Amino acid sequence: MSPHHARLAAALSLAGLLLSAALLAAQAIVDLRRLQQLETDLAELHDVRYGLLNAEVWVEQLSTVLAHKIDTFEITAESRPAIKRNIEVVLDRILVEVERYLRRRNASGDNLLERMQGALRQGVQDFLVDFTELRARVPAYADAVLDELDRPETRAELKAQLLRALDTAAAATFSATDLSAFAAVLARHDCVDAAACEPRLRYTADALAQRARVFAGGALLAVSAMFFVAWRERPHLRPEVMAMLTAGALVLLAGGVITPMIDVEARISELRFVLLGEPIVFTDQVLYFQSKSILDVVRVLVDTRAWDMILVAVLITLFSLVFPALKVLAGFVYYVDWRSLRASPMVYFFALRSGKWSMADVLVVAMLMAYVGFSGLVESQLAAMAGSGRGVDVITTNGTTLQVGFYLFLAFVIASLVLSALLEARVGKRVS
Repeated sequence: MSPHHARLAAALSLAGLLLSAALLAAQAIVDLRRLQQLETDLAELHDVRYGLLNAEVWVEQLSTVLAHKIDTFEITAESRPAIKRNIEVVLDRILVEVERYLRRRNASGDNLLERMQGALRQGVQDFLVDFTELRARVPAYADAVLDELDRPETRAELKAQLLRALDTAAAATFSATDLSAFAAVLARHDCVDAAACEPRLRYTADALAQRARVFAGGALLAVSAMFFVAWRERPHLRPEVMAMLTAGALVLLAGGVITPMIDVEARISELRFVLLGEPIVFTDQVLYFQSKSILDVVRVLVDTRAWDMILVAVLITLFSLVFPALKVLAGFVYYVDWRSLRASPMVYFFALRSGKWSMADVLVVAMLMAYVGFSGLVESQLAAMAGSGRGVDVITTNGTTLQVGFYLFLAFVIASLVLSALLEARVGKRVS
């Protein structure tokens, strides 16, 4: 094969790899953004506000325990004497307090007439009501109370009264939980409730995650193959080859800044304790979840409308997107001397002097350290929570993970370093 045909074949192969990388990266971005929304919705459905911190859920749990206790309540031959003694004590105390109250009321009065009327009432009361006899009949009254409590109708009424009192106390004590975000997730996915929605969303999210990893991996392989093919021709790279390498690096940059880099999640997998002999269980309670890309972070900062946060957003945009992209593009312009712009101070600065300003590699290290820091912080706090309660079993989960966006951005940093090396080799060759 002649050198001309060999160069043409290499250029065509690079063009095919670039097109494949762009298409694969675009599909990965679409899938990862949809996956980000699904995971955010799943976290919302299991947010601790709707479970462990929701008074209505606690009322439901306590109502179930009380209802079960009342339904299974049974006065046996073994328990009847102890229950009867307690009822006798209560009835005897009530009779004593009633007698004291009546005597105090009858003995009171601001003048002689009122005191005489009170003495008359006391005499009639002593004639008609013998509290000593009533107290002697307390055991019989206790047996009657026990017989009444053992009736199914009485237990049903008692259960209804207790549950109404519990609902009333909860409504008067706690404010209603705002379920608007929860309802929005159900409406967005056309679900009736969380139990029906969660399996479907989880299945779709797992499928998207697997497919996005395949597409992103394919894009990385395609760009890597482009640089491998081009590296063999160094330092005499043709302009079209350098243009395709620059485009491949920008494809990685786009994937890195648009897709999530890190997911931070703290979750209580299970919280279990025993109340009145019955287990109270809460599962899959999400304490915190965030899945953000670089552009998402910028948008959140801008939405705060605070000048210091907007300044941080501008700096993040400059150092993670604008400067890295300009450095790569300026390197291509300087390499091929497009439109004689090699002499331009701006092109010269971004191509050869902006390395300390782009800081793309520093951002990768910062993201990695943030991952380590967040993971360690979440892990330590969850461990402290799991071991803090007596009689309470807590199983926690730290779901902090690096996402595909981090690896795409890391690949861009490596690609930009290779492009810088190629540019420096070309500059060195010109100087020599």
